Amino acid sequence: MDVMSVVFVGGLVTYFMYLNINKVTQNLEETKKGSFESYATFSAKIQEYIRAVKKDLDDDIDCDAPKYCNNETCDSKKVTKELADLIRKSSFYETMLAKRKDPKEVEAGLMKILTQFDEIVRSNCIDGDILADELQDMLAVDYQRII
Repeated sequence: MDVMSVVFVGGLVTYFMYLNINKVTQNLEETKKGSFESYATFSAKIQEYIRAVKKDLDDDIDCDAPKYCNNETCDSKKVTKELADLIRKSSFYETMLAKRKDPKEVEAGLMKILTQFDEIVRSNCIDGDILADELQDMLAVDYQRII
């Protein structure tokens, strides 16, 4: 009978340890994931950068000293339309509809937007590779600060 009570108590202790470990790891996963508010804030930051590039590349807007200048292959009308589309897509992540999405889905969506943005800057700006790398660095800092 003593062996059965030891096995029972050992099993009970093991079960409670299992529950506590699951609780702790679940809390760790939740703190690693960004909240809706943090993704919304990061989305707003992405939009700021896209708007700055769009403003500089748009031929219809006069800019005193543009940082992002059109290269010879840039179709300004097409690029500004693509950038406006990226702004629209990223603004979705500030809405309540995005709150229903899984954090991995939100991150994947934002990464897709950032990849398209990176490609636009690299292919349409003078010194596009350098400017895109600078944007990546600034966005990485913002992401670490927000998420």
